Amino acid sequence: MNIGVDARLLSTPLRGTARYIDNLLKYLSKIDKDNKYFIFQYEDLPSDNVLYNYVPIKKSKLPRQVYEHYWLNFRLPGLISELNIEIFFSPYIFVPFRRGNWKNVIAIHDVLTKVCKEYYTFHYRKYIDILVPLSIKRSDRIITISNSAMLDIIKYYKIPANKISYVHHWADDIFRTITISEKDKLEFLNKYKIPEKYILFVSVLEERKNLWGILKVSDILESKGIDIKFVLVGKEGFGYIKIKPEIEKRKKRIIVLQNVESDSDLVILYNLAKIFFFPTFYEGFGFPPLEAMKCGVPVITSNNSSLPEVIGEGGVMGNADDYEFFANSIIKLLNNQTYYNEMKEKAIHHAKKFTPEDHINGLINIFSSMS
Repeated sequence: MNIGVDARLLSTPLRGTARYIDNLLKYLSKIDKDNKYFIFQYEDLPSDNVLYNYVPIKKSKLPRQVYEHYWLNFRLPGLISELNIEIFFSPYIFVPFRRGNWKNVIAIHDVLTKVCKEYYTFHYRKYIDILVPLSIKRSDRIITISNSAMLDIIKYYKIPANKISYVHHWADDIFRTITISEKDKLEFLNKYKIPEKYILFVSVLEERKNLWGILKVSDILESKGIDIKFVLVGKEGFGYIKIKPEIEKRKKRIIVLQNVESDSDLVILYNLAKIFFFPTFYEGFGFPPLEAMKCGVPVITSNNSSLPEVIGEGGVMGNADDYEFFANSIIKLLNNQTYYNEMKEKAIHHAKKFTPEDHINGLINIFSSMS
């Protein structure tokens, strides 16, 4: 089959859906030798994988959001027909308004604007409320990334269960346990001005990730005489401006890094961390805790949404607002080396259950069922 993949989001910083597309394209051509893939992406991005057929998209002087919709609805349908594409796969929901003789498969990663309305602007929620149902109506199949997300999509968008499937994500193999010399370790810590002992958080810095909870857990630990700093890695997101002054008040205990240079540096940050703490309110999947587990970091996280599927026996989970539980779990890991080593091994073992082969074979099976 000829399959088109919308990879426009690769031109955005690699987070969330963009990271998913990047990972997908690393493995899709290695695993699927039967189908022919056409990758729609902006012309200034690398196109050196000879197993793909790249369809370059020219940049425009129009505002990005305007041009994106113009290209999707007026340029793309002609390209799909011209290239005899049988299935168009959109990893980010949207498909052309016009239906043709091809089939549409979309990925919906979560229902955040439904479950966590308070963390999104009214206008953005309305934008999603209008466009997502239209894309669902024009799609032949829907995929998502966890059983939890699938059940939420069925609930909030009232779609039949036989129209949707889930295939778990995986974390790239760059995330792994590594050996770091004492010299390299000290140089790295000095580069980012972080202490030798720290608790790590990685994600967009926004209210939905329960940053207030991190501050409260830090306060509890200080009140109990536990001297350990939190390192928060990520770009500013919705609501961060409200939290920033409180973080500034705790700058001796809370360090924010918005300038991590590469994934290789992120791997080192994971490996040097004592604990990974992720008390988020909702996740369609949750890449960071899985990346942390692959790096052998004991994980403490919330027990909501998809996280029980991702974490399993590989970490410690509690209610997102149970700050005493989180603080006590951190103390237990810090004070009990036997328990710490046990959780470290459990994390590594559980993370091995998530593989690109499982995800991509699941995706291929969905495509094949539509031929």
